[in-house]
Amino acid sequence: MNRMTLIRKSILAVLLVTGQTAFAQHGHLNAGAAGHNQNDPLVWANGAAFAADSGYAQSMTLATSGRYAGLFNSGPTLTALTATNGGSAFGSFLTAEIVSVAGPAGSIFSFWEGVDQGGGDSPLFSIPSGGTGLSLRFALSDATAGAGLPEQDPFGHLHGRRFTTTEEGLYTVGFRVLDTSENGAGGGAIHTPSDILYINFAAVPEPSVFALAGLGLAGLWILQRRCKT
Repeated sequence: MNRMTLIRKSILAVLLVTGQTAFAQHGHLNAGAAGHNQNDPLVWANGAAFAADSGYAQSMTLATSGRYAGLFNSGPTLTALTATNGGSAFGSFLTAEIVSVAGPAGSIFSFWEGVDQGGGDSPLFSIPSGGTGLSLRFALSDATAGAGLPEQDPFGHLHGRRFTTTEEGLYTVGFRVLDTSENGAGGGAIHTPSDILYINFAAVPEPSVFALAGLGLAGLWILQRRCKT
C-alpha cells in the first residue's frame, strides 16, 4: 500500500469514527503566479492548506432535492487572484484543469458550471473513478470582466459551481492551473502551468445523534471492505 493510499484510507476512517464529514466545509483555492515575466510558472497560492497530504478533506454532503438530488456535492471555490495581489500577469487568462480522479470503484466525479455562467441540469463534464492523464477544464478568470484581453486583469471569483460524486467514500483529485491566453511570446501563453495539486473530497453522510455510537464499528467495517477491493 503506497503512502497516498494509506493517507486516503486513514482520513476516511477518522471521518467515520468521529462523525465528521470532513475537516473543511468551504474554502477558496486561489490561483496566482510566481511573477509577471514570460514563462513565470503559475502557482496555487494557498494550495498547501488544501493538499491531500496536509490532512485536509473537502466535505461533500448528500442532496435530497434540487439540482444535485441524489449526489454528494461541495466546493471549494477556485479563484484567480488579481494581478496586483499575487495573481498572474495582466493579459493572462487562468483555466483550471482536472488531470486525475481516484475514488470508490464505479463512482463518477463531476464538475457543474454555475447557473450564472450558463450551467444547466447536467454537469459540464463527468469522470469515472480511476481516470488519469485527463485534460478537463473550466475557466477561473472572468471573461465577462475582460480577462484574457491584452493588459486586462486575470481576476475571477465565480460562484455557483459545484463538484459532485455518486458514491460515498474518499476521492483524491488532481488539479492544475494553466494560462490559456494568447498574449505571450509568439501569440502563446504568458505563464507555464502550475504543479499538480491533489485534494481529498470526503463524501460521508451526516450521522444522526443516535447513530454516533455505532460509527466506530461502521468505520472499521468500511475500511476493511475498501482494503479488500
